[in-house]
Amino acid sequence: MSTTTRRLAFQRQPHLVDGSGSVGVWLTQPAGMLVQLLRETVTTGDIARFISHDAYQRLVGVMRPDERAFFLYDMALMVRYESEARVILTQWGLNVRDRIEHIVIRPPPEMNKLGRMGIQTIAAAMSLARVPIDIVDDLEPFLRARNLRPRLGAG
Repeated sequence: MSTTTRRLAFQRQPHLVDGSGSVGVWLTQPAGMLVQLLRETVTTGDIARFISHDAYQRLVGVMRPDERAFFLYDMALMVRYESEARVILTQWGLNVRDRIEHIVIRPPPEMNKLGRMGIQTIAAAMSLARVPIDIVDDLEPFLRARNLRPRLGAG
């Protein structure tokens, strides 16, 4: 794995970073979280648990009880998507679907067929559960259209 990194999603540092330093999470206003891979990363079960538990609990802690959230994933630096991670994230998404306003995923530009199928599996499950989901090449237009910005005082 090379040491490819990319520009951070926002100008400020993430509110949370996983133990490996591979995943950054910003809590946003309006309510949401933007998950960005900070370097080339294999998306493992541990990473999925960090997103679905640690990051989500932090988000819920700043949300109103009836509020729905945006979930944005910049996975451009994902080199592989383990099936355990796909199962964890899909099940979590279905479990919390009533709290989801919209999901937006930016997959790796040159992702292999198996990884792309993993993302499409999540997208299909969320669509069947009537959760709005988009797969995009760039998150910026969505961030601007919804005025999503880092939440102050959340980190």
